[in-house]
Amino acid sequence: MSKETINIVKKFLNSYSIETTPNVYEKYGSFSEFLDKNHDIYITYLPDENSKNVIRTAKKLKLEGYEVIPHLPARTIVNKNDLEKYIGELANESGCSKMLIIGGGGNQAGEISSSIDVLKTDFLSKYNYQFVGVAGHPEGSPDISNENLDLAIKQKNDFAKNVDFKMYLATQFFFEAKSLINWEKHLVKIGNKLPIHAGIPGPASIKTLVNYARSCGIGNSLRFITKQAFNLTKLATLSTPDKLIYDLAEHSEINKDSKLEKIHFYAFGGMKKTSEWLNQFNNSDFSYNNKQKFELN
Repeated sequence: MSKETINIVKKFLNSYSIETTPNVYEKYGSFSEFLDKNHDIYITYLPDENSKNVIRTAKKLKLEGYEVIPHLPARTIVNKNDLEKYIGELANESGCSKMLIIGGGGNQAGEISSSIDVLKTDFLSKYNYQFVGVAGHPEGSPDISNENLDLAIKQKNDFAKNVDFKMYLATQFFFEAKSLINWEKHLVKIGNKLPIHAGIPGPASIKTLVNYARSCGIGNSLRFITKQAFNLTKLATLSTPDKLIYDLAEHSEINKDSKLEKIHFYAFGGMKKTSEWLNQFNNSDFSYNNKQKFELN
């Protein structure tokens, strides 16, 4: 165990972001009881969601003191008028200066087909956005060919050279560090310069993780987590991402040119459970034991 690796782990755990839905936020009414204000909160915009719910949730979280990063699912937006309205209302009504642009699930609703179409407008600059995330797929996508994924990465890098906001890659979730490591090696070959925010699952039962992996169609991670669930008695076991976080930190230590900048938690096991698991490491001294778990000293 390297002291430097643990220091990188601490950096990751002090600066992580986390994801919620408008419905989950309404259930709690506030996250202040268990989530520190220094963590950005992503707000999903699912295919059956109303944009007003996303805007309202963003406004409430900003009033609580959080920085928020609403999703913008390109294929859900019907036209450029609706696109500008959504981007503008988030900025003007909710004070947002950060956004995550994704292709989005479901059928294309109108004239906008991809995140590139969104970036081609000047709306993000017009409304003074400062940080814009775009999607990255360490294990590929069931809906997009690898060739088109590579093309999108190149196009996003080209856009980043000519805009007045900072861009980064926010990844789909994965369960093994090698998925990110191998993907980053590939990104180097195709000229990526964008920072990477790695999406990983928070604490959740193995059964829950299997269900999410199946629903998203991610190959290597599905095979990995299915192996963990082979013994039915393990399905209810709580899986925590200690090893994944440590391995990512070790990768950053060994590869000084790595673009891995932050980790982002998908709170599959619940916002409160994820936050409380992370809170135990805040300003604490801990180590990584031979059971591949973090241990408070």
